[in-house]
Amino acid sequence: MAERTDVLIVGGSMVGLAQALFLAQQGIRPLLVERHSEVSAHPRAQAASPRTMELMRALGLERKVRARENPHAQYGDILQVESLAGAELGRFDGPFRHDPNEVGTTGWTLIGQDRFEPVLLEKAGELGADIRFGTELIGYEQDADGVTAVLRDVRDGGETTVRASYLVAADGVRSPVRDGLGIGTHGQGVFGRQMNIIFRASLDEYVDGRRFFLCFVSNDRVKGVLGRLDGGDRWVLAPSLPPEETHAEFSAEDCVDMVRAAVGVPDLDVAVETVSSWEIAARVADRFRSGRVFLAGDSAHVMPPTGGFGGNMGVQDAHNLAWKLALVLRGRAGAGLLDSYEEERFPVAEFTVEQGVIRYLQRSGLDAEVAARHRSETTVLFGHVYRSGAVLAEPGADDDGATVEDPAQPSGRPGTRAPHFTLRSGGTDRPLHDVLTGGWLLLTGPEAGLWERAAGGASRLTGVDIACHRVGAEEPAEVAEDFLKKYGITASGAALVRPDGFLAWRSADQPADPAVELSAVVHRLLSRDL
Repeated sequence: MAERTDVLIVGGSMVGLAQALFLAQQGIRPLLVERHSEVSAHPRAQAASPRTMELMRALGLERKVRARENPHAQYGDILQVESLAGAELGRFDGPFRHDPNEVGTTGWTLIGQDRFEPVLLEKAGELGADIRFGTELIGYEQDADGVTAVLRDVRDGGETTVRASYLVAADGVRSPVRDGLGIGTHGQGVFGRQMNIIFRASLDEYVDGRRFFLCFVSNDRVKGVLGRLDGGDRWVLAPSLPPEETHAEFSAEDCVDMVRAAVGVPDLDVAVETVSSWEIAARVADRFRSGRVFLAGDSAHVMPPTGGFGGNMGVQDAHNLAWKLALVLRGRAGAGLLDSYEEERFPVAEFTVEQGVIRYLQRSGLDAEVAARHRSETTVLFGHVYRSGAVLAEPGADDDGATVEDPAQPSGRPGTRAPHFTLRSGGTDRPLHDVLTGGWLLLTGPEAGLWERAAGGASRLTGVDIACHRVGAEEPAEVAEDFLKKYGITASGAALVRPDGFLAWRSADQPADPAVELSAVVHRLLSRDL
């Protein structure tokens, strides 16, 4: 007899673990399988973006993530050298802990995947996710009612059949699930490769008291990035390679030679631990869904590492999808709600991939047309504009069709991330996105009238919990005024925030019957018949 699970997640890196965590947060117990025996020892993605950290805060994980930051993260800046012991070429600021536009709740955390993934793994397990390392998907079939998958234990070869309602493929850039579905990709393709050499060596003498987060090395022998992995002698060197080469073409002696060239000490004592490599590429899958199978993370989109957008984009995919799957699985939403995943994330993926490419190519110069498409980091991270069945556009409203807007000047229109401000409840101040822990929230102006009663009535009619907060009940007048401006409503209006922190709908004023209006809105958003 087959095991049963609501959602089968294939892939246990950053995105798969985030998918398991967000589903478990919603009360869904997913099954995640990963063919490797443990999380990766390679740092790969080097930072959690402010938007990712915003989601971690809401889960109570911000302090735990920051406690695992990379060594020397607090120094922030990046050093450029011919070699660590050689000539210093310059320094520049990295992306770091501040948000100059005050758009987000929190800032960057400089943490490699090898340090971040264990935090996701631990919390997902605490919340009930079933996570199995050393287990691979060897085949599956889907039908109108679900997915039947065959799993194999890589240690003893034992096979298990699992029946799932849905499958999420977070199985990476070479995604066997995506390829098996016949889903192609498009984009500029491969620019190069990067190798990761994890090694041990005593480098304090050559660091020479300098404080830096990462060190960019450029000389005749090696071009790459050098970073410390712990407080001791464990380091990573990430040299750039031509597209046609992989780490398999380099012997242990070659790797030692590259480390010595990066440090600038020909007889340095080096012990290489592990070596891997990965493509620097720009691709987007032609579709993000096929029936009951969804693509997330690198299986859906790949971008150059410049900007630190890639892994963080995958976390946002997982967050977008989790609440929708949960509502459908609980029978609170129609299956049509799931169509909004691709409708929302596909345009954002194409935009973000382009932004990563622009930043990657800046080192060799950009023509004026391409340079004009560059958008600020804050816009890339927070400025997404969704258009889908899970967003109710305003009749007659102007829509320029842009994938993003400047979140420092928010419109408050449905489909955008709910603008950041600080709520006060029971005398306690909390940033808005700290209270968005997986449910719906109706924000109203100071003259709320019947909105609070309407939220309660809509909750009973739809079976979906909708909390209500009247801005201005406790907040100072200036906060309430700022809220009305950012959200584009009057003192008697309201805005409905989805579980992922995006605005689903707003009413500039209070209608004649708010309860009827709000109930109808929620039914439409959830693809349900009245």
